Amino acid sequence: MASHRVVPGLKSEISGDNSLSHNVSSVTNMLKKLVTQCSSDEYVLINQPGLTYEDLQELKKEDWPFLRKYLVLASTLIGLPWVDEPINLDYLEKYIIHSCDAETINVAHDDEDEVVQYYDTRTRVIRINLSKLPMDRDERVFTIREHDNLIRKIIRKLPSPHYTIILTSDEVESLHPVPPSIVSQMPQVFEIFNDIVNDPSRKEEIERNLNFHEVQPDWIDNKHTNNRYLHNKKKDEIHLFDYELWTKNEKLVTTIFVMIVSLLMFKSISLFNNYKASVIKKKGTDGFLSHSKEE
Repeated sequence: MASHRVVPGLKSEISGDNSLSHNVSSVTNMLKKLVTQCSSDEYVLINQPGLTYEDLQELKKEDWPFLRKYLVLASTLIGLPWVDEPINLDYLEKYIIHSCDAETINVAHDDEDEVVQYYDTRTRVIRINLSKLPMDRDERVFTIREHDNLIRKIIRKLPSPHYTIILTSDEVESLHPVPPSIVSQMPQVFEIFNDIVNDPSRKEEIERNLNFHEVQPDWIDNKHTNNRYLHNKKKDEIHLFDYELWTKNEKLVTTIFVMIVSLLMFKSISLFNNYKASVIKKKGTDGFLSHSKEE
């Protein structure tokens, strides 16, 4: 299990060292504690049927160049060579969906195109069900390297670097007990990538990826409040004596002013002419009446 972000306190959920098989309930509780923080944007659950701890030895590091790279970059890293029962990935998937409001993308045919590009921020569960590893030595190595490259291609499609990788097998393998003394004497043979997982620097739980920072949004005061609505509404109001408004629309204001003045002058001249005509008509009528009386 490798988490790009640090998730402290996970090892306290599992008891004992790796010389004995771990109880699946304890391992599941550890994974639930990992998920509860919802610190990852993607949870990559990889089921590799036929996988054994021998495939993940330090001596086999050339078979997993890309997976090992992701393990090195992880802030939290745990390797368990033996678990008494397979991890229930279906249950873990549902737990992630419920806890982190996630949705699932399934990869069932060793095909990277089954993971389409997406750019939203919703958490994803990437379920990768790989084809079974063959028994033939050369074919097994070839398949492992193909699957390692497939994992790389899928992870490169993810829009966020904050992911968690869980690699396991849902098949039960026969195990010959190994004395704890032998395991401790030869960790490079029995531990999962001992040079990375059990590196002395891993004893300190620290964030190793401080170069990735989330961009903080430019918060707006009174966001989603009635005050914000009223503030924006007030900004949209047009005020007659707003100097900036007059300056900004100087040409329009000038044009309107000239039109109003012209209209007033036209109305004034029209009224004056009407008045003048009325006066002349009145005088003409009065003169006609006076002339009639004299006759």
